[in-house]
Amino acid sequence: MIAHQAVYDLQLDDGGSDSVSDAEGRMVYDFTGSACDGYTTRLRFVTRISDGDGNSRLTDVATSTYEDDEGKSFSFATKSYVDGAISEDSTGSAERQGSDIRVTIAKPDGRKFELAPTFQFPNQHMKTLISAAIAGEHFKQIDLFDGSEKGTMPYSTSAVIGALNSGGDDLGDEAVAKAAGVANVRHWPVTLSYFHGTSDGEQKPSYELSFILYENGITRRMRLDYGDFVLTGKLVKLDLKPTKVGARKCR
Repeated sequence: MIAHQAVYDLQLDDGGSDSVSDAEGRMVYDFTGSACDGYTTRLRFVTRISDGDGNSRLTDVATSTYEDDEGKSFSFATKSYVDGAISEDSTGSAERQGSDIRVTIAKPDGRKFELAPTFQFPNQHMKTLISAAIAGEHFKQIDLFDGSEKGTMPYSTSAVIGALNSGGDDLGDEAVAKAAGVANVRHWPVTLSYFHGTSDGEQKPSYELSFILYENGITRRMRLDYGDFVLTGKLVKLDLKPTKVGARKCR
């Protein structure tokens, strides 16, 4: 998992939908940290979506999360605006304690609840996907808690992992990854289905996310399927952050 900042241009997938006539936006993903210090992820996701009558809605979501390397602690903060008016301001944390994960929602309502120990936090989840891909697995089910929906929505995820170094360059963003120096890094096409609660095999996913996943945690050729419309995310800028020289033991 390499520290980096990735910028994606978002647009409506070809064909549109009955409910959405146009969409555009940008996503900035900033990942920093180390095994000793833990990892901080900052995500900014801005979209303007228009319907067939010409009405548009501007959504601006900013999230920040922290996770230790062992997946024992996780914290999150999200602020979301719709047409300039705040729609969400949430913060919370989760800690592995004994055989459970204890979640505390500081804002908006001070709620507390517990999750089964099978749940993973976002970086754990990513590492599990990469490990499964390296091992040649093509299907993986992982429970995920990422602070979504004001911290109240744990997910069951199902991943379909394609063949090594396959997946093509549909959006034309492979050159950006190559220019950043990751041309020879192993990668796989992945489709992740997100389910509210536990998936029983018949349930329709809340949404699906497809992407090319590199062994170092970088992603490109993104596709976000929300059911009634689909966005594509083209990697347009990738900056790898300097790695500290020399190793030290974590205190």
